[in-house]
Amino acid sequence: MERAQLDKIIEEFDELFKKEDYKKVLNSCKELIKNNPKEADLFYYMARAENSLQDKKSALEHFTQTIKLNEEYQLAYNARGLLLSKNKQFKEAISDFDKAIKLNERDFTAWNNRGLAKSELQDYQGAMQDYSKAIEIFPKWCVAFNNRGYVAYKLKNYALAINDFTRSIELNPKDSYVYYYRGLVKNHLGDYFGAIADYNKSIQLDPNQAPTYNNRGRLKVEVKDLDGAIADYSKAIAIKPKWAVAYNNRAKVYSMKGDKKSALADFNKALEYTPNDIASLSNRAYLLYSMGEYRASIADCDKLLKLQPSYGLAYCVRGLSRQGLGQYRIAISDLRNASKLSPNDFKLKESIMLLEGMLEAQKDEKSTKDSLFGNISNIFKF
Repeated sequence: MERAQLDKIIEEFDELFKKEDYKKVLNSCKELIKNNPKEADLFYYMARAENSLQDKKSALEHFTQTIKLNEEYQLAYNARGLLLSKNKQFKEAISDFDKAIKLNERDFTAWNNRGLAKSELQDYQGAMQDYSKAIEIFPKWCVAFNNRGYVAYKLKNYALAINDFTRSIELNPKDSYVYYYRGLVKNHLGDYFGAIADYNKSIQLDPNQAPTYNNRGRLKVEVKDLDGAIADYSKAIAIKPKWAVAYNNRAKVYSMKGDKKSALADFNKALEYTPNDIASLSNRAYLLYSMGEYRASIADCDKLLKLQPSYGLAYCVRGLSRQGLGQYRIAISDLRNASKLSPNDFKLKESIMLLEGMLEAQKDEKSTKDSLFGNISNIFKF
């Protein structure tokens, strides 16, 4: 096929891609390849169309065929690298991006894509360097600022993360996710009201993201707006009805407000969806103890210790519940196990001494229980 004829066909394909008519591109490529089986461009456009039509396996095969026909086909290396990344073959993807960059050092997308693959492998420093190179080549590309901001956040370079997310917002103020991530950073910096403002903007741009409501709910707890937190967790649950995290978080706020019945219902719901979740089990175990449901609390603690045998909180709460049932000797054993796991907690040691004294002197159960609870509740963050 003459180059001029092929160039004209490629122009037509580009127009079809703009119209998202991928099937027409695919069918045209198949027909043309019958008489032009060594034309790399045709395999490349066929692979692109297959990729757009979610036929990833065929796309990967035909990007590879493109490279076999032309080992210097830079765009094919970049495109295949993206497919390999989606398949979680990050090392292989990085190899393709290396080749793409070698063939065209000014391709900022290849630098960015390699940064994404490195980030997935937790090579955040390497990803940082690649994103910085992409920004150097194209300083007005919000995507690279957003991605560099994320790895800066992972590296706890919060000042750079804030700057990068802010620059990304300046370049594209309509991206809800950038406000979300800048809110995360502000949260880590203790700027709760600033973080809430970013989550507000994120929700304004995209009101259907459950994690944003969940995170804003957590911050409202920090600023003592418990009713606002419950409203946010409820919204997260409405969007994502089987999300155990939101049920667990809302339950904790209900508990803080003294609404133990609602708290228990939410912990039950969280465990319905994630029956082995340590946080929900431990929270429910403690709530059941505080409600005087000692046997149910012990059952949760037993399950916790099967899942995580060295979980000090489970020994502690089980000990309290056994004390509530008058099972003083095995309660002491549980608290001693908790003390072994937290040897520097003198309040726990003091509580054990109180319970031992109770066993010996047969003091009034309620007064000892109250004293014991007062000491142990300060040891762990329930």
